Amino acid sequence: MSLVRIRSVALLLSVSWIFAACAVNPVTGERELSLLSKEQEIQLGNESDPAIVAQYGVVEDEAIVDYVQDIGQRMVPVSHRPDLPYTFRVLDDPVVNAFALPGGYVYITRGILAYLDSEAALAGVVGHEIGHITARHGVQRYTQQTLLGAGLGLGSVLSETFAQYADIAGQAAQLLLLKYGRDDERQSDRLGVEYATALGYDTHDMAEFFRTLDRLSPPDGRLPSWMSTHPDPGDRWNTVNDLTRQQQTPSGDYVTQRDRFLRTIDGLVFGLDPREGYFLDDTFVHPQLRFRFPTPRGWQRQNGKSQVVMVEPDQAAAVIFQAAQGSSPTEAANAFVGQQGTTLLDQSTVSVAGNRGVRTLVRMSGQQGTQVVLSTFFPYGGGQWVFHGLTSEAGLQQWRATLAAPADGFAALNDPELLDVRPIRVKVVQADRDGTFRELAVAHPIPDNEFIADLEGLAILNGMNVDDRLTRGTLFKVLARE
Repeated sequence: MSLVRIRSVALLLSVSWIFAACAVNPVTGERELSLLSKEQEIQLGNESDPAIVAQYGVVEDEAIVDYVQDIGQRMVPVSHRPDLPYTFRVLDDPVVNAFALPGGYVYITRGILAYLDSEAALAGVVGHEIGHITARHGVQRYTQQTLLGAGLGLGSVLSETFAQYADIAGQAAQLLLLKYGRDDERQSDRLGVEYATALGYDTHDMAEFFRTLDRLSPPDGRLPSWMSTHPDPGDRWNTVNDLTRQQQTPSGDYVTQRDRFLRTIDGLVFGLDPREGYFLDDTFVHPQLRFRFPTPRGWQRQNGKSQVVMVEPDQAAAVIFQAAQGSSPTEAANAFVGQQGTTLLDQSTVSVAGNRGVRTLVRMSGQQGTQVVLSTFFPYGGGQWVFHGLTSEAGLQQWRATLAAPADGFAALNDPELLDVRPIRVKVVQADRDGTFRELAVAHPIPDNEFIADLEGLAILNGMNVDDRLTRGTLFKVLARE
């Protein structure tokens, strides 16, 4: 066969493959390249959801969970893909965020619920996330990444090793990194208005929420997703108001259901829940499990539902603390060391909080190189725990003491003041007279917290200004420690 003939056949096969992988976008009606069938998309979501839940946890208040699920499930029939098996979850996370995964998974954080001010605004956010799914934005990003040769792989040896031990590992973590483009966000805004309008909601409230986002300061770390790829909130306020005027007739009876929304979220935990662990200067404290340990000074730190992650600013080293598998430190260590691609370099006995533990040093081989992991397995409180310290072989001498320090300093927590901590909650109160927000809210002192320090911040929580006037009987949000 001639070279020309071979090239012609190869081209024909390539074209055939592309047409075979094309799908019709349910929203636009246009054909687009897709490497995921509907069944594969659903499977991707199903496989990723458990990792999301493990990382963030879910709100256990049944009234709030049922409330969000009811709005979402009522919206499914008016969407462009009512045949998908949708799942709506309320994540126990203080960050103001909402996101979706391919296959029908929509996630709303308790952080965003606290800053929303009506059921109509919530419906707009839910509709926006459903729009990402119906327009197949996640599938498109997956396809583009794969065709570019990037796949869903992590970009460093450290991240690769992290993925083996972090709860939000593998494809779930990578799906969250597939950021949507601004055109995708604008399309989802339009779909959110369309879907919420179909249920009779006044989506001007959705626009007002973008004004709230605009007033929140990005450096606070509360808006990593909404601010990084989404269009400017001020522009979205104009856009969503324009879309609302186009979608909704002036004589239409559209509702906000503000009071019902506020009464539903009354008692919602606001900010970090200290009962699940918190950082006190350079120490991590966990009141429920009654322990504490030091953290490396200057490192980035995050407390997740089932692990604490500490990362050196240049990502040259990291420590992960989490529960270990097995009935003893030796059993847990042997299971870890026995994994494929792991070479044991050293093993010793250590004492952690007065208990006998096992410390191992292993080399782990990955696609992008090798990594060493200094692990300390030990018993505490009836369970098994482990600190995994990660770095490169070249960096071991520099970082070894730092990687071992959290385990070496692990101790029981006995301080009554640190043990007796309570979360801050959103409390919905009623104006007892006519007056400005400032005049009415000053009667409710703001407890110390990491997000709101003054009446201006509390006004933002309510989607108001401090000088806005409220009539007697108006509901509004304040903060109170449980």
